[in-house]
Amino acid sequence: LEVGFGTGAGTLQLVPYASRITAIETDCEMLDFALRVLPKQADWKQADILDYCPGEKYEVVVMIEVLEHIKDYKRVLQNIKDLLLPGGVLYMSARNANTTLRKNELHEREWKASEFRVALQDYFSDVTLWDYTFTQKQDDDTQWTPLLGKAIK
Repeated sequence: LEVGFGTGAGTLQLVPYASRITAIETDCEMLDFALRVLPKQADWKQADILDYCPGEKYEVVVMIEVLEHIKDYKRVLQNIKDLLLPGGVLYMSARNANTTLRKNELHEREWKASEFRVALQDYFSDVTLWDYTFTQKQDDDTQWTPLLGKAIK
């Protein structure tokens, strides 16, 4: 499951690694674009992760630069946990507030690595923060952005 697919460009990166992809997005214009330009790459749906309940479970959920835009992020994380199979994995990124980048006014929040880790640990048993290449683990004082989290149910 990809949450908040935007233009679908990120979904294209996932295609070689998945047997099937469901991609959800709240913006109907983005959905229309994906259906016209990328129709076979995923099962494109207009849906909101706050109340998405398809009746199926997923091995992996991917959410890139989405959670910081949602006010009720705790409800999102709980819903994602509920959507994952036992042992399922959430891969997500978020802006690191511990960098020198200016704050984005469109964000409800930006986390420091320690805050991001705690937010994920409230819902997932095994949380690791990585650099953008997924090759180096990050500590709580990292300056890297985005923060990349791997969280296992």
